[in-house]
This record gives sequence, C-alpha cells and structure tokens, in this order.
Amino acid sequence: MENPSQQSGEGLQSKFWEISSALKTQYANLNLSEAQIRDALKSPDDLINMISEKTGISKEAATEKVHSLMAQYNISDDQAKSFMSRMTEKVEHGIDTIKSKFIH
Repeated sequence: MENPSQQSGEGLQSKFWEISSALKTQYANLNLSEAQIRDALKSPDDLINMISEKTGISKEAATEKVHSLMAQYNISDDQAKSFMSRMTEKVEHGIDTIKSKFIH
C-alpha cells in the first residue's frame, strides 16, 4: 500500500503535467518549449512573469489567468511552490548524475 503523502505528490505531479499541456494549448501561438514551461512552473510568480512578457498583457491580467488555471486543478500557490521546488531538486540531481558519468 502506498504512503498517502506519496499518492498526493503523484497526484500533484499529474496536475502539473496537465497544466503544462493546458499552457501549450492556451498559448499555442507562443510556441512555448518544454524547458520554458518547466522553468516558468518553478513558481506561480515565474509563470505570471512569463505569460505577461510573452503575451504583452499586464501582470495583473496574467496573475488572473494563472490563478484561474491553477484553480481549475485545485492547486494553491503554496502547493505549486513546494512541488516545483522538489521537482527542480530532482531534475538538478539527475543532471548532476548524468554529468558525473561523462566526466569520469
């Protein structure tokens, strides 16, 4: 049986992939790359800044759009920040591991 906190983390991870897809669909004209979305999803503020800069809309309008999108998936700002912090650490650790294999 899985740990309940592990299940919620996996559910949250699934939600972020859904948000990534939703961003690609909603902003298809911006041709956002996986890397751009991943970087922007590090925190709600980063996502707001990216949308504001790429679309030319105000930060206030971008904030509304981001919070509306997160609300669709029942994700709070705190959950987003916590999850993306953990995901960033995992990705960076994986990159370091791969680099060390090529260096040796």
